Amino acid sequence: MSDERPYAGGNLDTGNCRDESLSVNESSDSDQSYQRSGDQKSPGSDFLDFAAEILARSGPETDRESSRIRETESLGGWIRSDARLIDTKSIDSLQLVSNCTSEHEVFYRPEDNRALKRTWPGVFGQIPIPLRGRLERANASPSEYLIRQALHVSVFGSDIRFEGVCISDKPSMVLFEPSGQPSFVISQEWFESGEAPQMIEIAASLKKDGFLPVPQSYFGWYRAADGVVIVDAKPDNFVKTPLGVVPIDLQMAVFSEDQAREAGLLDP
Repeated sequence: MSDERPYAGGNLDTGNCRDESLSVNESSDSDQSYQRSGDQKSPGSDFLDFAAEILARSGPETDRESSRIRETESLGGWIRSDARLIDTKSIDSLQLVSNCTSEHEVFYRPEDNRALKRTWPGVFGQIPIPLRGRLERANASPSEYLIRQALHVSVFGSDIRFEGVCISDKPSMVLFEPSGQPSFVISQEWFESGEAPQMIEIAASLKKDGFLPVPQSYFGWYRAADGVVIVDAKPDNFVKTPLGVVPIDLQMAVFSEDQAREAGLLDP
């Protein structure tokens, strides 16, 4: 179950706004690493800087689950002395909007009219992966979650900001893992109306941006021009505005050509 409207959003310019400072390098399995070119700080660079720090501290890659565990342990260890550590009380004191989604707790911050979203302890949402000829989803590692948010900003011009990390005293959402797991905190533009579009409206908007639907996937879309892949593109992850349909919380990744073939998106 994904986040519900109306508490998140993005810049209303959803046209051709791909950030050319983002590039993708293929790595093992479905993992990806990103680099920024040039000195200009892009809107999603805060996410990418933090992802790079996590990857640098967590060591070489192995399989997906081992990478997720290693990154989570590394993040929980060093963030306790980092300036981006957020006191959980400062978040829990805000108005709770939703705590029934699979990826985030959502709060409203009135001083700047933004939605604050905190991942559940020890888990970091999901991303698209290629798997045996299909486009599937998998649990994201901390760095993959941050890269996903940077892609949302880059592709759709979304107003998503990295706020920091908090350490929860709640039980981990992962079985057999101890309490005291880290959570990411992000914020997004708040939409008052929050009316969800119809699937036909979502399809028209994504096709206008160059995406094509992926059959037999979980609301999946693919843009061959740059390899951007989307899943979970269903109505509760979009909002209708006077200027059009705005995506608010999509699960995203960039596939190499090999990964696209593995997902059945390109001919073998």
